[in-house]
Amino acid sequence: MVWGGDINPEERVVSVMVGRFSLVAGPASSELGLRIAEAMGLRALGLQHKTFPDGESYFRFLEKPDSTVVLVQGTHPPQDKHLLQLLLMSMGLRELGASRIVALVPYLAYARQDKAFLEGETVSLKVILHLMKSSGIDELVTVNPHAPWALRESGVVSHSISVAKTLASNVKRRGWHVSYVVSPGKKGMELAVEASLVLGAEPVKAESWRDPNTGEVRVEVEDGQRFSNKGVMVIDDVVSSGGTMSKLVKKLKSAKASRVYACCIHGLFIGGSDQRILEAGADAILATNTVPNKYAEVDISAEVADFLATLIS
Repeated sequence: MVWGGDINPEERVVSVMVGRFSLVAGPASSELGLRIAEAMGLRALGLQHKTFPDGESYFRFLEKPDSTVVLVQGTHPPQDKHLLQLLLMSMGLRELGASRIVALVPYLAYARQDKAFLEGETVSLKVILHLMKSSGIDELVTVNPHAPWALRESGVVSHSISVAKTLASNVKRRGWHVSYVVSPGKKGMELAVEASLVLGAEPVKAESWRDPNTGEVRVEVEDGQRFSNKGVMVIDDVVSSGGTMSKLVKKLKSAKASRVYACCIHGLFIGGSDQRILEAGADAILATNTVPNKYAEVDISAEVADFLATLIS
């Protein structure tokens, strides 16, 4: 590991290099970046990062990157800060000679506003993708994005990885007996099917509606009697305020489900939403490590490393 100069260890952010490819792990995803680097057998090099008293971020690359760089930086809360850090690092890499920058953004912020639901709304996802392209990012790799169809319409070459099977495999290893996999939202059946194939369970799509003005969520699951005395895995792409998840858990418990496991790809858990989910009756909460949190016990680094190895080869 080469750091270059006298640098406070707290200011160190790790990047890695192998052959003609470099990997940089930004401050938002340093642990996941290191895991991916280890899975790819990469050699580490140094990046200095610090925050000034006024909150501004400083970056300095301590070695010249190779022509192709994978930049790992999530945009989970504080998303504005993490997004700006991504743009700063990308521009810095471009100025140092990187000709192909692949941004691995495990959790992509602003993806839920993929269209104007009300007249006059800004389509935030379109803005974010434009900023990424302007900062020098050539390709975007993200995990279970909220609106994968919207990514295909952007000017940035985009790739999405699904880790629903990885999450389900972890559930299986824990010995949690699951007869049904329930998932809400537009991609509900897709996630439920992926997870159920691993668990040998039946996939079920829950219908959900969110009021565009109030944000109030309604959920419905047909034929609730089938869940009686059965174990249920609820899987969603994102848990933020926990409104959808907690209401779904409550409905399943009201239907006499014996066990309800609240699982998600991206666990934001804003404002104590995890407690609301547990109070609704969830027997456990489980998330992947796309976003650092106390429930992020499912490591996705191996799947991401495999995908990157194929993409950048």
